[in-house]
Amino acid sequence: MLAVAAQASVSVVQFGLPAISIQLQHTLDIGTAGFGAIFGAVGLGSAVALIPCGMLVDRHGSRPVLLAGTALGFAGYALAAASTDPYAFSAAVFLGGAGSAAVPVAGMSALLREFPPEKRGVALGWRQLAVPLGGTIGAITLPLLADAGGVRLALMVAAVANLMTAGAFALLAPSEASGASRLGLDGVLSVPGFRTLLCVGGLYVCALGAALTYLVAAGRSAGLSAAQAGALFTILNVSAAAARPFWGRVADRAGGSWRVQTLAATGTLACLAGMLMPVALAAGVGAAVPVTLALAFGAFGFNGVVYVLAGELAGVHRAARAVGIASTVVFAMGSISPPVAGLIAEHVGYDAMWLAGAACSAMGAALAFTRLRERVGHAAPIAIANPSR
Repeated sequence: MLAVAAQASVSVVQFGLPAISIQLQHTLDIGTAGFGAIFGAVGLGSAVALIPCGMLVDRHGSRPVLLAGTALGFAGYALAAASTDPYAFSAAVFLGGAGSAAVPVAGMSALLREFPPEKRGVALGWRQLAVPLGGTIGAITLPLLADAGGVRLALMVAAVANLMTAGAFALLAPSEASGASRLGLDGVLSVPGFRTLLCVGGLYVCALGAALTYLVAAGRSAGLSAAQAGALFTILNVSAAAARPFWGRVADRAGGSWRVQTLAATGTLACLAGMLMPVALAAGVGAAVPVTLALAFGAFGFNGVVYVLAGELAGVHRAARAVGIASTVVFAMGSISPPVAGLIAEHVGYDAMWLAGAACSAMGAALAFTRLRERVGHAAPIAIANPSR
């Protein structure tokens, strides 16, 4: 539960900051594009630190990396709380994002080592549920805090919450290193099936990014009211959270040997739902609700399974850096896919955007079912349990 709490506290800022975008624009004297730049600095800080964090966790263990990252994240967000200059604020949240990268990498690798194969999928699924949970908490609490005491209070409360939850998790995380003798990628990209797994994850994110960014706009364009489109977005987020432990439990079947089949199933469901979405939105909210549920369970349910499989493919000495690489690919595609989907919607229409996302899901599912299945198959997961246990 501490792993879930730590990740949720990280996501409060990383995904909840847009909730106080207006207050930040006034505080920093910037426009809409300026807010986009400072918000992007948070994600950029995390993106550049994910793989280095994985290397350090494999070399030195989860606890010291978590403690150092938590301290760095707190310092960054505390500096941001005291900043009124947009450049200083951007540098500070970049630092905070970099420190926060230790939580997902060290947290996921710790869970991989502590849980047996038949429980890893659901454990990572619950941990991944914390991402939308933290964003939702941030969307609710950050505006309330900003109204009560300004941006400074909102960021300081978020920073303290992150320090407390991630620090507590660090103290309970395993301190033993995996036995890695060097830094660097250590041949992870050459592991059979690993690059295919990255391609599957990258393709799946395309549908996820389109749905998360443009569901409301697509619904309004199809004639839904603002309240109906907003309800669909809420359903999407709640279902996305529920999908992660659900698919994790499915992937744990037969001693954890259903990882690849589960990945193929999520992509197939996302493809079918994406193809139906234009028709469902045109038919009205009654038809759109079940299709949105299916889309959420398909397009958002894959990432915990990807991270489990990445760690298992790489093995005990390289699990954390494998998770770091997979996280970086998913994060990068999550940043690229929304503007691409927006261009498709703008020039061809939202129907074409949904179909493009469905095509990406179909390609990912085909890769999982063929090439990844050939390389991984029904084999039992590689043992990566903590050797001291």
